[in-house]
Amino acid sequence: MILDLLRDCLAAFHMETQPWYRTSAAEEEAVAGFLAGNPRSPGDFPEWRSWLDEMRELTGQGRRISRVRIVDDPPTGYQRWAMWCTRWHAEAGEDIRYLPRATAGDLGIPSGDWWLFDDATLVVTTFTSDGQADGRTLITNPALVGRYVTWRDLAARHAAPAETTTA
Repeated sequence: MILDLLRDCLAAFHMETQPWYRTSAAEEEAVAGFLAGNPRSPGDFPEWRSWLDEMRELTGQGRRISRVRIVDDPPTGYQRWAMWCTRWHAEAGEDIRYLPRATAGDLGIPSGDWWLFDDATLVVTTFTSDGQADGRTLITNPALVGRYVTWRDLAARHAAPAETTTA
C-alpha cells in the first residue's frame, strides 16, 4: 500500500514515533549487528537496498519524501541504529529530521506513526507492543487529514536535520 501511494504522489511525509520497530528478520539482523559493534551497510541486505533504490528512483523523478523521527533521550538502540543509517537514506533523496520525544509532547504532536501523501491522503499505522506493524488505516477526510498536515508542519519546523544529529 505505502509503495503504491509513494509512486502516485508528489510529496510524502512519514512520522515515526515508535522507540523500536520489528519490520523484518533482515532489519533485526542489521540492528543486532550494529548494537554488537559490527554494523553492516545496506548492500548486505537486499530488502533495505531495494527500498533505497526505490527512494532514489522516486526522488529522482522529483518526488519529495521526508520523515520526522521522534527520538527518546537517550535514544533506544534501534533509534541509534536508525541515526547511523540515515546517511544512505539521505543519499537516496529522503529528507530525514529528528525531534526529541519531550519536544513533540510539548508541541502537542500525538504519538503514533503515519504517512501523509500530497496533504490529501493519510495512512495511520498501528503496532503491537513489540514493534510489529499490525494494521493500517487509510483516511481521506479533509478535516482529519488537515490536522495531520498541521502536526507535520509543526514537527518539521522544530526537528533537527539528520546531518546535525548523531547516534
